Amino acid sequence: MTKEERDGTPTGAELEETGLVSQGDVFETPELPSGEDDSLRIQMDELQQELDRAKELYLRKLADFDNYRKRQEREMAEYRKLANANLVRDLLQVVDNLERAAATASAADESLRIGVELVLRQFKDTLARHGVTEVDPDGKPFDPSLHEAIQKVDSGDVTENTVVQVLQKGYVLGERLLRPALVVVAVPVPRVVLPGPFEE
Repeated sequence: MTKEERDGTPTGAELEETGLVSQGDVFETPELPSGEDDSLRIQMDELQQELDRAKELYLRKLADFDNYRKRQEREMAEYRKLANANLVRDLLQVVDNLERAAATASAADESLRIGVELVLRQFKDTLARHGVTEVDPDGKPFDPSLHEAIQKVDSGDVTENTVVQVLQKGYVLGERLLRPALVVVAVPVPRVVLPGPFEE
């Protein structure tokens, strides 16, 4: 028994029977008649085109799925924010009451005022960690998308509608308005120019 037979390696005679010709370590298939070669090449081209279409479809579906997954993540994050909005809106009344209590505490109740201010600060820090920010527009131009005018006063000191008093602070959650600030707005008074003694 030869070494090739023990290893299972095809012998030269077996290769000649199968039509494969050994040239060093490279095997070449025998040439086919030209008609068969053309039909095989056409089939290979068709299969390659089908493979390319399948690959393109797969990449499209993969991109669509990735976009869908990202959109779902964004929607879930937005949903969680909005689900908290009603709870936060209700808690804002507690913040208002704590601010009133801290503002009206007398000098005799100094320790009580300090305690209320500590609780209020902790409350506001917790809201800030969850994306809630305060809208305190005192002295700023009136913005109807963030402020609600309760009263207006005429003023010669302003050139545009300006908030002169905040009755209740507003709050936003991310970019969503939870509650508008209730404000008093100063409206500029048009100046009347009186004619001078030499003007007609």
